[in-house]
Amino acid sequence: MQLTVTTHIFGLPTGQRTVPVSVAVPSAVLSVRELIARKIEQEWSECAERQRPGLSGEAFSSEELLGAAPLALCSDAREEVERAQRAFAAREFMVVIDNQRVCDPDEVLSLNPDTRVEFIKILPMVGG
Repeated sequence: MQLTVTTHIFGLPTGQRTVPVSVAVPSAVLSVRELIARKIEQEWSECAERQRPGLSGEAFSSEELLGAAPLALCSDAREEVERAQRAFAAREFMVVIDNQRVCDPDEVLSLNPDTRVEFIKILPMVGG
């Protein structure tokens, strides 16, 4: 089954960044952890094949996304998946399924091709 996963990053100086990716999932039932892994693996593959300029960025730090630090890309997909898993566990981005936030990486999802899947990262406000 194919799902479209859309990443939204709010708070960039250039405005909101929205990046969709089509993700193949092995079954209609899988955990949030597995969904994150599939999404990152798909993006990594597309980057390696030069079909995409870079990763969506939900696992990047605010400093990396705002240009205050260089983007630190991992050397392989497995490392990038681990970084995304850590970022999700640290609440650096959220996963929203059909307008419902999911917080537990082990929560089992029931998906269908029309399921709306969003990864959302909100950067802190700069200034005062």
